Amino acid sequence: MQIYLQQHPQVREQIAQNPNNFMQQEQRFDQREDGMDRNGMDRDRNRGEMASMDSFLDGHPEIAEQVRKDPSLLTNEQFVKQHPALQTYLQQHPQVREQIAQNPNNFMQREQRFDQREDGMERDGMDRDRNRGEMVSMDRFLDGHPEIAEQVRKDPSLLTNKKFVDQHPALQTYLQQHPQVRQEVAENPNNFMQQEQRFDRQENNYGQSRGRFDSDVTRGELTSFGHFLSGHDSVAQQLAKNPSLVNSQEYMENHPELKAYLQAHPAVQQELKENPQAFMQSAQQMSKPAPKGTTMQRPPQKQY
Repeated sequence: MQIYLQQHPQVREQIAQNPNNFMQQEQRFDQREDGMDRNGMDRDRNRGEMASMDSFLDGHPEIAEQVRKDPSLLTNEQFVKQHPALQTYLQQHPQVREQIAQNPNNFMQREQRFDQREDGMERDGMDRDRNRGEMVSMDRFLDGHPEIAEQVRKDPSLLTNKKFVDQHPALQTYLQQHPQVRQEVAENPNNFMQQEQRFDRQENNYGQSRGRFDSDVTRGELTSFGHFLSGHDSVAQQLAKNPSLVNSQEYMENHPELKAYLQAHPAVQQELKENPQAFMQSAQQMSKPAPKGTTMQRPPQKQY
């Protein structure tokens, strides 16, 4: 419980303000959850499991191709051992593992329906999830490059100015690695930056100071990676000194437990790859215990 409260400062803050009211809300929520069963499974939890599995399969297309053809492979011990990333993922996601064990065919049918729904969620000619991902990605890049952010927010057309892009290698590399963002920028840089700034203001309103990552997805990623760091002190200390080690192939080969973890968590791997320092700082906050006799404070608000 101590670890849980350390890793969930907003919950801790609500409890500190009024524990009775908080637990009354929790019990009402629990009663609603009890009534929200569909096929014997909580819808929200089921969606979380589907999203998690879909994200894993997106990051491991060779595994996805095989298990979508033959879902029973997910319960085949030999197959799982031959794919360490899958093995680690299932070990770290017991609810997914339990659902698969009960009926792998049914689980994969639901996963594919989830995948199809995700593919079909278009809004204004653009997939909403992809659009949000582009905003998260661009916002994160600009957070890490304030000198570029200041200029392109004043004049979005600079994003399509070859001379400007060439003079800023980090921006050039980013746009090369994010073709969807590059395409949106090319079509209408002003509109794209207006969306990005709206997203930025929304993130600011959430009161999140952890690099303005995606508030829904990354909170879980930070908690997960923070928990991993708590159990691997030497890795935590090394990455704290030099976060860019996560992009060193030699370092990853020498730390198979970290490599396996990142393979099982492609979203964490992506966050670390794109902005290792900011993500590490945030993850360390999730893994760092509060000093005895003190109350952890709300993180400072963003500064401009």
